[in-house]
Amino acid sequence: MVPRALATVLLLVAAAPAGGGSFANFESGHVRPLALSPGGDRLFALNTPDNRLAIYTIGASGLSLAAEVPVGLEPVAAAARTNLAGQTEVWVVNHLSDSVSVVEIDPSDVTRSRVARTLLVGDEPRDVVFAGSGHSRAFVTAARRGQDRFAADPAGGPQLTAPGVGRADVWVFDADGARDTPLAIVQLFGDTPRALAASPDGSVVYAAALDSGNRTTAITEQVVSANGGLPPPPPGSTPGAPSTGLIVRFDSATGH
Repeated sequence: MVPRALATVLLLVAAAPAGGGSFANFESGHVRPLALSPGGDRLFALNTPDNRLAIYTIGASGLSLAAEVPVGLEPVAAAARTNLAGQTEVWVVNHLSDSVSVVEIDPSDVTRSRVARTLLVGDEPRDVVFAGSGHSRAFVTAARRGQDRFAADPAGGPQLTAPGVGRADVWVFDADGARDTPLAIVQLFGDTPRALAASPDGSVVYAAALDSGNRTTAITEQVVSANGGLPPPPPGSTPGAPSTGLIVRFDSATGH
């Protein structure tokens, strides 16, 4: 006969989970984590650590969670639109997956919403906006690197060691088309492109670069000579300052 206390312990051990897998939170920064549906009756929110798009119904009493759709890893931006079939789509930018998940919202049963397309883009994409004629073009910011960059543009490729090549890309997709390859990849001077904004008529798209754009670069201490142009310390004094690098700015007059 098993004592009652021992039986209770065995029951608790048997009911305990075997243990989940390890979890790593990359803490990807949000750029556009909330989006309203075109009709204004739903709110789309990104659950970045859990890799999900949460769909809320907007009512008189507030918000109520209606459904959740798994997307790519670390989603950071979302934008909603109405497609040619009159159905609501949410484009979700997945920072860690280097992809965009196009989620179709089921009009009759929101719990049946699903990812209809997955677009592969450059490294660390961050934002998406719609512009162009009828806002039928999707613009996505990404860094100029990654395996998908070479696949989309074999002639250009990342060119990681080529001087004078901008590190910022804006990928342009036909939002109404079936093709999953970009119509164009616009290269920008700068690094780590982040937020996008479109004019009301969709004729202009603005791209903002993060930690870049001041036309400066750093020269290491191994390259800097003659004490960086400063006079040496007087003889017999304490040792001179250690070698340091320099921050230099681009001179448009000389091209250097």
